[in-house]
Amino acid sequence: MIVKKAYGKINLSLDVINKRSDNYHNIGSIMAKINLYDVLSFEKKDKGIEIIGDFDFNMEDNLIYKAYKLLMDKAGKDLGIRVEVEKNIPQAAGLAGGTADGCATLLALNELYSLNYSLLDLMKISTSLGADFPYMLNNKNMYAQGIGDVLEPCGDFFYTNILIVNPSYGISTPYVYNNLKLDNKRIDFHKLIDALNNYDYDYLKANLENKMESFVFSEYKDLMEIKNKLREFKGISLMSGSGPTIFSIFQNKDDLNRAYDFYKGTYKNLYKTCGGDFFGNLWF
Repeated sequence: MIVKKAYGKINLSLDVINKRSDNYHNIGSIMAKINLYDVLSFEKKDKGIEIIGDFDFNMEDNLIYKAYKLLMDKAGKDLGIRVEVEKNIPQAAGLAGGTADGCATLLALNELYSLNYSLLDLMKISTSLGADFPYMLNNKNMYAQGIGDVLEPCGDFFYTNILIVNPSYGISTPYVYNNLKLDNKRIDFHKLIDALNNYDYDYLKANLENKMESFVFSEYKDLMEIKNKLREFKGISLMSGSGPTIFSIFQNKDDLNRAYDFYKGTYKNLYKTCGGDFFGNLWF
């Protein structure tokens, strides 16, 4: 048996630049892993795949299944696997929990069946599963460009006081992309990267930005209220990805705890965590 922890991520700013001819969008984003993870246990079986877990999923749409199918086709043989999932990352939350599970599956199959694919090999082939797979196979803070597959390390910043607020409903990423109104104002990622590495809280509070918020907040007013309330607790607050999760970075634990106490009776999916470049190579 192999056990993998599949860590979620947050977007420390997200810019949507334009729509491409292949219907993907060119983006810019700073992404960091957070210490919120699913736990997946993998065992060989004679053939096929079995997924066990207390969460709703359609087998053919599930990224564990898709990762299994991709690697099986690549290897040219059945890679029978039984996967037991302890699901802790909320689904359709903007935290890439499904992608994290798919990445853990690629890594586990590669190990269990001694396929000997390099990390770079897995990054290349996994792009067909989703644009954020190459990033999620890494554990470094990254500045992502292209469709999210062009990655550049962006420092070793690490933030200890992060609150994750998830309202327990999902938002479709394609739906958000299809309804975005794009603009010509670009996020200055180089200044943001400097500020993140220098822990310049004042600059970050004024300049962290997610271009998806305007549309999502127009549809889900409660998310804007959560973001604004977290700012009242002195948090640097932003929606992660296409939502609905709102995260907030605090300078001290007192402010973090005050915000947590305010929401703990309202939201089940409420997490005190940390994030950034502190994991090392936990998966490989």
